[in-house]
Amino acid sequence: MRWSLILFLSLASNFAHAETGSLVGVWQIQSTVYDGKEQSIRTPEQIKIFTEEHVFYTYYDPSLGTAEPPLSVGHGTYTLNDGTLSETIVNHSNAALIGETFSVSVELSEDGNTFQQVVDLGKYVLEERWVRVE
Repeated sequence: MRWSLILFLSLASNFAHAETGSLVGVWQIQSTVYDGKEQSIRTPEQIKIFTEEHVFYTYYDPSLGTAEPPLSVGHGTYTLNDGTLSETIVNHSNAALIGETFSVSVELSEDGNTFQQVVDLGKYVLEERWVRVE
C-alpha cells in the first residue's frame, strides 16, 4: 500500500509539472550545440535546480584560460513568461556577473521532462537540452 501511494504521488507530481509548464526541479545537461557544432559534455555534468523563485546552477567557465575549465556555480532569481526565461544573478563564481539579468528562449517538452534553452550570443547561438532528474 505504501509503495502504491509513493508511485501515485510521483506520477501525480510529473503530471503537474507537465500541465503547468514548471521548471521546478533538478535538471542535468544532456546536449550542447554552439555555433551549430555539437559540444562534448564534461563530467561531472552541469546541473540546474529551480525552486518556485530561485535557480542554482553549475557550469564550466572557459574564459578562465585553463586547459580544463573548473566547475563553477551561480544562483539567483528567475521568471518564466511566454517561453522566455529571465535569470537575475545574486551570487556567482564570476563576481562581475552579480546583478546581471540574462534572458533566453525556453521550450518545455509536452511531458515536462526536458527543456531546450536557446541563448542568442549575437554572433553565435548556444542551444542546450536539459533533462529532468528529479
